[in-house]
Amino acid sequence: MKKYKKDKNFKRWHDRRSKKIGQKPKLRKKTYRYDSFKKNNQNYTQFAPKTVLAPPNLKLLEETEDCLDFIWRLRQKSNLNNTGKYRYIQMSLENVEAIDYSTICILIALKGDLKANNIFLRVILPKNNKCQEYITDSGLLNDMFKESGENFPESKKSDLLFIEKGIKKLTRDDNIRISETVQNVVGHLTGTKAHCKQLRTILLEICGNSIEWAETKNNQWLIGVKYEKNKVIFTITDVGKGILKTLKKKFAAQLKDIFTSKKNDEVLRGAFIKKYGSKSNKINRNKGLPAIKSGFDDGLLKDLKVLTNNVILHYDKNESSKVLTEPISFKGTLYRWVITKNSLRN
Repeated sequence: MKKYKKDKNFKRWHDRRSKKIGQKPKLRKKTYRYDSFKKNNQNYTQFAPKTVLAPPNLKLLEETEDCLDFIWRLRQKSNLNNTGKYRYIQMSLENVEAIDYSTICILIALKGDLKANNIFLRVILPKNNKCQEYITDSGLLNDMFKESGENFPESKKSDLLFIEKGIKKLTRDDNIRISETVQNVVGHLTGTKAHCKQLRTILLEICGNSIEWAETKNNQWLIGVKYEKNKVIFTITDVGKGILKTLKKKFAAQLKDIFTSKKNDEVLRGAFIKKYGSKSNKINRNKGLPAIKSGFDDGLLKDLKVLTNNVILHYDKNESSKVLTEPISFKGTLYRWVITKNSLRN
């Protein structure tokens, strides 16, 4: 009987024979012909992964509602893909023409939160080369892979510091990393590395406050630092419950009248002037928000924005602050500000 090389029985016979004569069986690489299947089968879409499509403008501070809707869809279980034990959310940024660092830091924090739940975040990069370069520089692609299986390059134009929550106090390593980051910022803006006591104090206070208040499974806050020409952008991001939800949970009985008579943006402003207490009731806590406001009032922090739950505060443009229309909201907290060479002199 004539044997054909592509016949399964011949392959088994050949492997057995190779073992007998001392040869190593030839490893056969599996080939997947998804592209040809996609081309020839009209029903291929039912096998394609569910993908969350981003809007063209992903600038959180300009198109807040559209960006928050996109982030909300990324967190929905209905968009989860399963491949055996591997679970992932696939987001497509291919149509994105504009994006800002605030959106990117939320996506980085969200990536960490999903990973803590054994869910991975896949990304389809923008067709726009400028956006693609900005995303690469931001650090979003750190620890992520290309379709070829290779790592994306590590970003050297931004610093990402993850601060662990629930440890009651900042570790020595956290203190060192924050101090080094402050020196790098001053060095980038002035050409000489040096300390900035007020900036360091703000970061230490907000991180200490974050440890006390935050509630996420991945147990981390993200400090993002983006180095640009003549300025540095800071973000501090958490994808937990948010300030207002936390306040209402911890102080519902004491502050019932305040919450029923005031709008959410007024309640949030009250938190920045230390109007409400802290979970621990210690004198040295709840200084994070007042420290940020003090830095803004002193001229160190520029373009200060705060997003939490259904409120976005523009401290630099009060008239732009607003309470978002339900059901649009952000499950978490984002602080964002800019530091320049002139603001350091202040």
